[in-house]
Amino acid sequence: MARILLVSKVPENFEELAVALQKRDGIELIRVDSQKEALKKAEEVRLDVVVADDELADGRGLDLVSGLMQNYPLINCAMVSTLAPDDFHEFTEGLGVFMQLPPEPTEKDAVKMLEILDSIDALLKAE
Repeated sequence: MARILLVSKVPENFEELAVALQKRDGIELIRVDSQKEALKKAEEVRLDVVVADDELADGRGLDLVSGLMQNYPLINCAMVSTLAPDDFHEFTEGLGVFMQLPPEPTEKDAVKMLEILDSIDALLKAE
């Protein structure tokens, strides 16, 4: 089972993404609204993916991803950002962010995210 943590101070922003992810067997969604809660959840359970909104109840998604990478470098992270793709890549380089998402991710974004995660999983199993 894959555990995906959705982190947003406005949970409605991730509603379509969440509905699409829940259609796939073997996915457990966990929702929190802050960096503090997300880091606590990472201590408590094995997380496979963290999807961080740009703004959290207690800071920015970038700060959360940076904190996660220091302590849990194997967690795959996706982030919401309105930056141009090249700027986003430059801004998040070295943080292990595998995907940029729009402010209100759709079912299409969920499908793309799962395809990328499947590719990552396949590469890891091939080693």
